[in-house]
Amino acid sequence: MEEELSAKEKAAIIRSLFERYRRGETSQAENEVVESLESSIIPQKKFKITDELIDELDDEITDFIFQKIGKPKKHKFSPAFIGSAAGIALLIIGIFVFYRPQHQQTEDHEREYTAIDAIENITLSDGSEIILNSGTTLRERAREVWLDEGEAFFNVKPDATHPFIVHLHNGITVRVLGTSFTILSYRELPFQEISVLSGKVNVSTQHNQSMELITNQQARYGITEKKLSKESTNSTRKAAWRKGTIVLENATADELRLRIRQLYHKNVVFESQPETMSINMTLDKTSAISEIADEIAALYDLYYRITDNKIVFQSINVTELP
Repeated sequence: MEEELSAKEKAAIIRSLFERYRRGETSQAENEVVESLESSIIPQKKFKITDELIDELDDEITDFIFQKIGKPKKHKFSPAFIGSAAGIALLIIGIFVFYRPQHQQTEDHEREYTAIDAIENITLSDGSEIILNSGTTLRERAREVWLDEGEAFFNVKPDATHPFIVHLHNGITVRVLGTSFTILSYRELPFQEISVLSGKVNVSTQHNQSMELITNQQARYGITEKKLSKESTNSTRKAAWRKGTIVLENATADELRLRIRQLYHKNVVFESQPETMSINMTLDKTSAISEIADEIAALYDLYYRITDNKIVFQSINVTELP
C-alpha cells in the first residue's frame, strides 16, 4: 500500500510547483492548475499578512492542488525546499500580488511605440496593425491602447469576445470589435478626430457623451467646448498621410504649422497673421516647399521667405523687405 505523504513533503511539492511556474518551466497542465488557483482562491483574499491568513491559505491551497493533481509519488527533497506553512503561503502571495509569472508577463506586458520624424508601422500581439504618423507616442497592452500623443491608423483584427479599446487624452474612449479607422489627437491642436474607413466604432467621453460611427463618418471633439459632434467625411482622404499626402479642410494656422513641420521639417512663422484662417489645400511630400508657400501666400496676400528650418510669412504691405 502506498505510503501517505507528510505535511512537509506536500509543502515541498507545492513549493517546487510554484517555483517552476514562476520561472516558466511548468507544463501546460501544471499552468492550468496554478492559474485556476489564482481565480478560485487568491482574488478573494485581502492581502494583509496575518497568521490567520497564512494558515487559511496553506490549508486551502494544499487541498486545492492535491485535488487537481492527485497524490504524487514520494520524492526526496533537500531541506531547503521543505518549508513551513508560512513559507508556502507567502510564496504564493508574492507570485500573484507582487509580480506576474514570466510567461504571463510576455502576454500582458505593456509596450510603448514612438514615431519621431518618420511614419512607423507596427503589428500588435493580436495581429492588429497600426501605422503611426511622426510625433506619435502609443502604449499597448492586450487589445488596449493609450494614444498619448499624435495620429494613428488602426486596422483591428476582429475578436467578438475581446473589444479593442483606444484611450485618448481628455478622457475620450474609442471601442471597436474589428474595423479600420484613424485618430488625430495632437496636444497642440484644439480638437481630436476619429474617422472610420470600415466597420463600426463607438466613441465616448468622460462627460457621458457617446456616438456610433460607420464608414465615412467622423467624430470631432472640441477640447475647449468639451463637445462631441458627428459629421460625414472622406475617410480615405483623412488617412492619406500614410502615403505622404495631407488634405487640409478648413484648417487653422495651428494645423498648418503641424503638417508642414511633419512633411518638410520646417517651422511656420506668421509675422503678420490674418485674423481668421480656414485653409483648404493638399500638401504632398513630393511637392517643393516653395510651391506650398506660394499657394499660402497667394491665399492671404502674404510675402514669405524660406530659411534652413522655417518659413516666415508677413504682410505684403510691409515696406522693409529683405
